[in-house]
Order: sequence, then structure tokens, then C-alpha cells
Amino acid sequence: MNWSELYWHRITPLHLLLWPASLIYIIFQTIRRYLYRRAALTAVKITIPVIVLDSITANNTEKLPALIWVINLLKSSGLRPAIIGRGYPDNYHQPMAVTNASNAKLAGDEPLLLANMLHQTCPIWIGYNRIEVAKALLQAHPECNVLICNDGLQDLRLHRDTEIIVVNTSHVNFGNGLIMPAGPLRDRLARLKDADAVVTAGGRQQAPDVGKRVRIFQLDLQEQKYVNLMRPVLTISASELNDQRIHVMASEANAQYFVDSLRFLKAALTVQTFASGHKFTQKDFQPTNIQMILMPWEDAVKCMGINDSRIWYPWQESLIEPGLREVILQKLREKFMDPKLLDILVCPLCKGPLIYRKDNQELICKPDRLAYPIRDGIPVMLEEEARSIPPEEDIK
Repeated sequence: MNWSELYWHRITPLHLLLWPASLIYIIFQTIRRYLYRRAALTAVKITIPVIVLDSITANNTEKLPALIWVINLLKSSGLRPAIIGRGYPDNYHQPMAVTNASNAKLAGDEPLLLANMLHQTCPIWIGYNRIEVAKALLQAHPECNVLICNDGLQDLRLHRDTEIIVVNTSHVNFGNGLIMPAGPLRDRLARLKDADAVVTAGGRQQAPDVGKRVRIFQLDLQEQKYVNLMRPVLTISASELNDQRIHVMASEANAQYFVDSLRFLKAALTVQTFASGHKFTQKDFQPTNIQMILMPWEDAVKCMGINDSRIWYPWQESLIEPGLREVILQKLREKFMDPKLLDILVCPLCKGPLIYRKDNQELICKPDRLAYPIRDGIPVMLEEEARSIPPEEDIK
């Protein structure tokens, strides 16, 4: 357990001193939410559906696997998702696209990991004002038709069509049970009752009270694998590391938990630690006779610019109960029933406007002569699924 987890799981005189600040924070959030519900404050709607996926506690490591599961679900359904987030404080002044080449200090660890794992097939933008970030992303990528907000549970300025909250049930009483800054909770647990779905991770022993309306879906982490930093499609299993000589590199903040997590490997490990905040350079990866380097993903993503194919990081994919798929797709069907939304969708190839054929349930790209199907209420914007329109067929 690292220092932040120790802080969240204890009640000390410092926590008691911070409790009044927590009380002020939750009163502010309650009043603000009431004003939005009464339409005294108005959330901004963007042109495409918005899914907010966030955790109700700080440092929830299961949120990222859940996010990637949702992204893969949307992509496999023929949709074109994009991700927005807030990033690091250094980038709180303007929207910014995140790619493998982005500065780690500006982009943040999580957005960089997403850029690496999603192979840049899903646009990722960050910035202080989520509304401006969403608008900038859609201007740069008009082909995107679903937006995932990778945080912002409390930021009600951006209208959301679906809200999914990830909860780690392995933490009894959610740490010390207090609201930030005295505890790990970002909101009252009653906030779970307002969500469209709650995803629980960490076991089934403590299901949170979400009321009768909200459904709970279990997230199970799969067997740990190791991902190549330079070629994320290349992965290996733990058993493939048996009898291998592996060099472990980690910052001091991550070293202890990371080395402990590797104890089960039947491999010869050498460990090298660096000061927290260390800026990795090519010199750190010498000598060149080392065949494999393992790093925590939080450190590995800071080394993308080094272009060293020996660097690997651990990752666990998630499997979520299938009912969540139907919850998400049903919410999207309700949104796509609006012809006005279908009219603003663009062709993913030429970025030009599409013609909605209601009778055939197709979206027609006139320049490319392609017809994208609408299946079960979901527009399938995949080139391989599109029907090629023959020359003799008139397009109106």
C-alpha cells in the first residue's frame, strides 16, 4: 500500500482538520446539482452523445480498464468514439490532442497510456474546460459520433446522455469513508443512485446501495499480460517470462508496489530505481545487452520518445457483465432516433455530409458512393460494412 492509500484509509488529526473543508465541498456540490436540476444553471449540449465514465473515489485503478472496455464495445458496434479529459494542471489553459509524441508533463500519464493502447485509432483530447475541449476535438475529428468523458463526474456544465460510475468494492467503507480532501470519496455515496449504471471491481463481497433503478455490473480483471511500449499490439503472458533475465526500472514512487507485483514471476530480476519526477533519457537504458525492461505503465509512458523496443509494461484487460453493453447501446439508440443527429453525421472517409435514407435505414455518402447501414438503431460507420452503391442507382 503506497502513501496515498495509507492516507485515504486512516483517520488522523490531519483528517479531522480537513473535515470542515470536506463539508463545505459537499454542500457546494449539492447546491450546484440542485441548481442544474431546477434549470437555474444550464448544461451545454454538444451535437453527439456524451458518456461520462468516472470513479466516485480517487486513485481507482479499475477505471482505465473499464474505459477501454467501453471504447472497444463502441468500436465493435460500428461507432467512432473519442475521449476527452482534463489532463495535468500545466495544460489547464487550452485544448490539446494527445498522441504518442505528446509531452508527458503536459498530457498526463492516463491520456498517454490511452493513446498508446488504443493505437491512435480513438482521438484523445484534454484541457481545463471540457466543453471547449469537446468542441475542439469535434472540429478536428468530425467523423466521431460518440464522446467519452474520462472524468468530470462533478462537472455538470457538459450535458451527459449516459453516466457510468466505477466503484472498487475491495476497499471496505471506501477508505476512511470521508469526502475529499479528508477522504477518497469525490461525492456522497448517494450519488450512485443518479447514475445509469454502476460498475463494481474488486470482488462481489460489498455491493454498494444504488437503489432500485440503477443496475450493477461486475468488472473482472483478466490475467495480467505485458505490453510492448513501441508496438502495443505485441503482448506476452507471465508464463513466457519464466527463466528470463529482466531488468526492472521504476521511479521511487512506484518501485515498491511494482516490484512486489512481480514476485510471482519465475524470472531473474534486477531492479533500478529513479527519483520521483525523473526525466528518462536514452542514457538510462544502457547497457544495450539488456534484453527486456519492465516498467510500471506510469513510468513507461514517459519513455515513448526514447523509442526503445525493449520496454514493456504490465496490463490487465477487463471483462464486464454483458448487460452493460445493452444499457449503453440502448441509451445511444434513444439518442440516434433523432433525425437531426443523423443529419449531422459525416463520412469517416471523406468527412463530407451524409444523406439519411429512412426507408432503407442507411446513411449515404454521395462522393464515395457508399451506404453505411443503421442496424438496430446504431449507425455502423465502418468502411468494410458499407454497401457500395452501383452506378445505375440514383442518389437523391
